[in-house]
Amino acid sequence: MTGTAIAQNMIVRSTGPSAKSYPAGKKLPNNAQVTLKKLDRITILGKNGTRVIKGPGTFSLNSGATRQSSSSTRLSSFINNRGRSRARTGAVRSAGVTETSVTPKNPNLWYLDVTKGGKFCVSDPNTLVLWRPDYTGSATASIVEPVNGTVTEVAWRKGNPLKSWPKAEAPLADGASYRVIGSNVEKSVEVNFVMLKEAPENLNDAASALIANGCQSQLDLLVETLDDGSSANEEQS
Repeated sequence: MTGTAIAQNMIVRSTGPSAKSYPAGKKLPNNAQVTLKKLDRITILGKNGTRVIKGPGTFSLNSGATRQSSSSTRLSSFINNRGRSRARTGAVRSAGVTETSVTPKNPNLWYLDVTKGGKFCVSDPNTLVLWRPDYTGSATASIVEPVNGTVTEVAWRKGNPLKSWPKAEAPLADGASYRVIGSNVEKSVEVNFVMLKEAPENLNDAASALIANGCQSQLDLLVETLDDGSSANEEQS
């Protein structure tokens, strides 16, 4: 089995009147039929990528070809944690403001986007990386422990989007909560960490872990990355 293998069809996003019948995380066999109402829309992760089905209508999962939405190399890099080798540690005193509105996409499922709050699943606490969307200038971020108010500052140099999480100053544990205040983002965010017992090795496991633990921003990123420039089908009756 490859690192991006999919064991079966899994619903990763569901909206509309039938969302309770087809919740995120539900797995479906290849011969399953899906009956949707008007305004229903579900995204299914399968062995060939993602497919979006819109109601109303009844759809068979083994009909209609879905094409690969992303290269296996790209997906493997996206779901594998490479933070330790790529992130830089450095000075903790710096400040700056960026000058562009271009917003790149987070390149790794396990990089913590400093603009996204909520639950965040950590596959390896020793390699957690902070990622900033706008890295054309230098910037800082303050990491605030909400109980005792301890503040740890990290800094990025111009052109560098990555920074290792300061685990010595801001320890990571399951249920730990921190507020991240970026010097060039619109608002601070509160992040609640979920420590995974083991790092997912494929898309199916990654999606299951994110859904089970409520790590919505990462699940959204996963779906968007699969659909990005994709050939995933959108089906409707």
